[in-house]
Order: sequence, then C-alpha cells, then structure tokens
Amino acid sequence: MTAHWTRHPVIAGVIGLFAGALTIALVEWAAGQWLGPGDVTQPGTIPPAKFAAVLVAWVLGAGTAALVGTAWCGGRTPLPGLIAAGVLLAGSVATMFAIPHPTWMVLGAVVLMPAAAWLGARSRRVVAG
Repeated sequence: MTAHWTRHPVIAGVIGLFAGALTIALVEWAAGQWLGPGDVTQPGTIPPAKFAAVLVAWVLGAGTAALVGTAWCGGRTPLPGLIAAGVLLAGSVATMFAIPHPTWMVLGAVVLMPAAAWLGARSRRVVAG
C-alpha cells in the first residue's frame, strides 16, 4: 500500500515536471538523431524541420507533465500538473529569449503548450473519476 504523503500535490507536481522534461529531452534527442544537430550559435542555419521538432517536443512535454502530475495525485486536482507544465512553458519562453526562434514557433509554443497541458490534466481527471 502506498503511503499518503507520496500522493501530495507538491510531489505530484515535481514528478510531472520530471516526466515532462524527460519527454522533451527524449523527443529532442530523437529529432537530433533523425534531422542532425543544429548550431545554436547560428540560428539562421537551423532548418525549419528542426524548429518544428523542438516545438513538438515542448508540446508533448507540457501534455505529459500535466497528465503525470494530475495522475500522481490521484486526479483530485489538475493544479500540480498545470503548474509543472507552466514551469516547462516558462523554460521554453526563456529559451526563445536566449536563442532567436521563428515567429511561428513562438506563437505555436504560447498557444499549443497550454492547450496540451489542459488536455493532459483534463484527460487524467476524467479517467480518475
């Protein structure tokens, strides 16, 4: 039987954050293997497909963070998952300030990451009860 403290919303948020970050890392690694590495010191040389792959990684990571964070606390509240996804969104925004990104990617991240987080948290709440 699982101890009650392991389902605490703070722990759920941290676990969701780790799950989302791991998802992003794995998808970006796979994209790097498939599309080749990009040179962040010269963003103009990075092909659009590489930017698209990173956007997909961010969106999947936000959805995963929300799903896992919400599921970890038993679906009682979507807040841990949504906060975990928000932290990943903040990290994505920080990356966009540090490295120039195409406008379509900035808009995509700002719109699609919260949408994926909402869907991830909502889907787990529906399943949980």
